[in-house]
Amino acid sequence: MRLCFLFLVFSAFCVLTVRLAAADSAVWDSPFPAPDTGESEEPVPESVLPERPDESGAGLSSLEAAYAERFVDAPRQFGYSLFSNSGKYLPRNRPDLPAGAAQDDVLLNFGDSLRVAFRGQRTDSGVYRVDNDGAILLPDLEPISAAGRSLGDVREGIERAISGFHNTKASVSLVSVRQIEILVVGHVARPGRQILTPFHNVLDALNEAGGVEKAGSLRRIKLVRAGRSALIDLYGLLMYGSDANDMGLQDGDRIIVPPIGPTLAVAGEVKRPGIYEILPLPRGLRDGQQGWAESLSLNDLLDLGGGVLAPGRNRFLRMSLTPDGHEAVEEVRDSLESVFSEGDILNVARGSAKRAGTVTLSGNVRRPGLYALDRTPTLSALLDGEAALGPRVYPLIGVIERWDPDRLTGSLLDFPPDKVLLRAFDRKLSDGDTVHLFSMEDIRGLGASTAKTEEAAYGSADGGEGLDPMLAGFLRERCVRIGGAVRVPGAFPVSGGGVSLESLVAVAGGPGLDADPAAIEVAAAHSRPGEVARKRVALGGKEPAIVLKPGDSVRVGAKFKVIRGKTVTIGGEVRNPGAYDLVAGDRLSDLLARAGGITPQSYPEGAIFSRESERRAEESRFRAAAQDMERAIAASVDSGKAGEKPDVSQVALARDLAAELRAAQGAGRITVEADPGRLAAQPELDILLESGDRIYIPARPLTVRVSGEVLSPASLQFRKGKDARDYIDQAGGFSFHADKGRVFVVYPDGSAQPLSVDSWNHRPALIPPGSTIVVPRDPKPFDFLDSAEKVTHILSNLALTGIWLDDIRNGD
Repeated sequence: MRLCFLFLVFSAFCVLTVRLAAADSAVWDSPFPAPDTGESEEPVPESVLPERPDESGAGLSSLEAAYAERFVDAPRQFGYSLFSNSGKYLPRNRPDLPAGAAQDDVLLNFGDSLRVAFRGQRTDSGVYRVDNDGAILLPDLEPISAAGRSLGDVREGIERAISGFHNTKASVSLVSVRQIEILVVGHVARPGRQILTPFHNVLDALNEAGGVEKAGSLRRIKLVRAGRSALIDLYGLLMYGSDANDMGLQDGDRIIVPPIGPTLAVAGEVKRPGIYEILPLPRGLRDGQQGWAESLSLNDLLDLGGGVLAPGRNRFLRMSLTPDGHEAVEEVRDSLESVFSEGDILNVARGSAKRAGTVTLSGNVRRPGLYALDRTPTLSALLDGEAALGPRVYPLIGVIERWDPDRLTGSLLDFPPDKVLLRAFDRKLSDGDTVHLFSMEDIRGLGASTAKTEEAAYGSADGGEGLDPMLAGFLRERCVRIGGAVRVPGAFPVSGGGVSLESLVAVAGGPGLDADPAAIEVAAAHSRPGEVARKRVALGGKEPAIVLKPGDSVRVGAKFKVIRGKTVTIGGEVRNPGAYDLVAGDRLSDLLARAGGITPQSYPEGAIFSRESERRAEESRFRAAAQDMERAIAASVDSGKAGEKPDVSQVALARDLAAELRAAQGAGRITVEADPGRLAAQPELDILLESGDRIYIPARPLTVRVSGEVLSPASLQFRKGKDARDYIDQAGGFSFHADKGRVFVVYPDGSAQPLSVDSWNHRPALIPPGSTIVVPRDPKPFDFLDSAEKVTHILSNLALTGIWLDDIRNGD
């Protein structure tokens, strides 16, 4: 009994579960809208929607990829961007009533819902559904027939029914309509049954199904209804806006999207390039040799592509595939012949337009562009005033670029813009001429120097940045050089008719402050073949006007010599240290006097005089020694003799020394006499100064420096009677790497003398204060080098240079 009871309970539970599931399914599958609960439906975020392949975005479909292999700028398939839902799978939502669909002529049917609101004596309102008897039941009123009647008729029927109520009117609107079920299959993003309303059409159904994929046809969509089918071609809607094929829907309709049919492409200079689907031939008309697709003419394809971008002499090329797979290209000349079929590509190539009856104004002008030749037949008409010119226009030359039809090349003609404005020069223009004007910056970019130098250069071949190379070369050929006392010396192009001397000086910035107008030298290159005639003229003089032509040269003389930034520097124990201007003939005694003389604490015997030219020469010697050492290192390492190759530590030391030589700065020290008294007594010792010289007058020293290979290099107090060995011992003695046989002393004036400080050949030597005792390094680690005997000298020079540079820097 207990088992039977449990079995009955379990069976009842299963039946209840099945009924609940069926009721839930009936709610979602009901042809009527779900009751409005007042809660808004939450939209599904796009981030959680499942992705599908992009059919209309940046990715190429297989068909587009196939055309891309044949044509560089492969177009996209036409028409597939129509479907707004084609990018993602969208969730199934309850269909809404299309906006603006409920007009008075809408026919009502079973399941439609109306909202009726009364105002006046009666003020109630409600939503009423057309029941299975085709009527709507309003409170206190007789049933009103609605099924099969228009919304306007039902409104009139309700108004008649309430005519007995005093001052009462009714507002009637369609709230919801019955739902219909449409089956969409084939090449759509989301095939299956779609819930819509009778007010939706085929496009709405395709959009609800996610849109037509690029593998599906837009021209052979089939609508099946009650056993009969109709073909829908969306190209009429896409190209001409026709909705003749966009049919309304009925419950139970089926929409079938077949695979895409034959295609061809229209590319190039057309308004709507794309890959277009063409219609197949009926089965009875197909020919195995001619193919199974319709043939179109050039006009038909241009109609598909929206027409050419611009009228004119366009070329129409047909690209087709031969039976053996080769690409054939032919030009189509007959626009009515039907030669295009499946797989063909029409490429429209636009011919370059040729202007007629125009001239072009270009360059440094305020209104560049095209001008009608009949209104500007001459230069004076084109350049009708200063307002036509740009800022800082170059006045001495302009260029007309003209096409020569006889030689099929361009030619260049020069003209003087300043004379055109003064109506002193004019030239007739021809069709297609381009008139170029230049700015002062354009001309100076040709190679004119911006520095005020004695010599003006023509400039490098790559000057005139921004100008066409042919124009730049044409201008350089017509240059006149001007130098001397002008503000901007350089090379300035002039027209072939020549330019006045005053105009050339003006474009060169005018005469400088030091210019001598009466001392102008003109070199004329065109006096006689192969000769140059020079003559001296005055600027603004009474002589006949000087006309300068391309190739001539002008030099403006100076009344006095301008000091051009040459300086010398003196530091240390002088009363007024610093940088001083240098003029020709200045000597060291003059500089000492300008600096206020030396101080009582000065030590002129130890003066350090550094010269720029000597510094550069010294650094060149250092670099040459480094290069020789690197070669010797390489030769020693590559040596094939056993036992002669240096070890790694020796090579590392040599390479470090070579690197130090390359980076070493030169001192450029010259031994000079700097005592003002001796210079006055012996003027022949007074050295001439050069720009860049540096003089350091040290204070009277009380020390002797010991540097190099000693245990403790230092500056030691001077003691009368002490010799070099005493100072070395006081500095801790020789280090392990000291070369005792090559010790030397450098006296305060820069002169040097070897010292004998070894125990077997010791000879005392006078060491005055301010001297430097240098103990060089033993060159044994560098014995493997062919130039090992030079290493000691190199090391000594490096040590001394470092000491002198430190003294100069300390005195600045």
